[in-house]
Amino acid sequence: MVARATASHGPQGPKLREVELGHLTEADAYDIDEDTTLEGLRWADASFGDRALRGVAFVGCEFVNVALGDADLTAARFGESRLTRLNVPVLQTPDASWVGAEITASRIGAWEAYGANLRATRLTECKVTYANLRGATLTDVLLTGCTFDELDLMDVKGARVSFVDCTIGVLTAHRTQISDLDLRGASIGAVSGMDGLKGATMSDTQVALLAPQFADHLGIVVQ
Repeated sequence: MVARATASHGPQGPKLREVELGHLTEADAYDIDEDTTLEGLRWADASFGDRALRGVAFVGCEFVNVALGDADLTAARFGESRLTRLNVPVLQTPDASWVGAEITASRIGAWEAYGANLRATRLTECKVTYANLRGATLTDVLLTGCTFDELDLMDVKGARVSFVDCTIGVLTAHRTQISDLDLRGASIGAVSGMDGLKGATMSDTQVALLAPQFADHLGIVVQ
């Protein structure tokens, strides 16, 4: 059951810490194989092409202006790593794990992250056309200054997810179960799956703007 935030205390915010990268070694994208563990590496202005990188673990790594192209990062793991200025038509990370990671100042066409696990992770100043997080788990996730044409949270579970200065064109929330979901910092154009907002915290302005959709969902006739 989704916990309801109380009016007196409000929702709990994400529990996060800054990503601290130590000395990093410049790396070549083509030195990576599937199911390997890579630690303390940095890729800058590199291209991963269409390589199969399933199950690769990146620990304490940094990606700067990297072209991931059609690289397959299914079940990859990003631990205490930072990704900056990605510009990719499709980011393929289904069933991936993001723990203590940051994605910053990036432009993503379609982010395929269904079944993923995001924990203690930040997205900052990212523009995403379509984010498919269906069936994912989000725990302690902070989204700041991000724009989503469509954000799909169908069947997502988790806790302590907050939006700050974000814009969401369409929010899909069918069967979403996120305790301490703070949507007050998101401008939302439309919601699909109103039931998934149960327990979320929204501002009175947001509720007023979405009132026609709430009324339609509840079968209320407004005259």
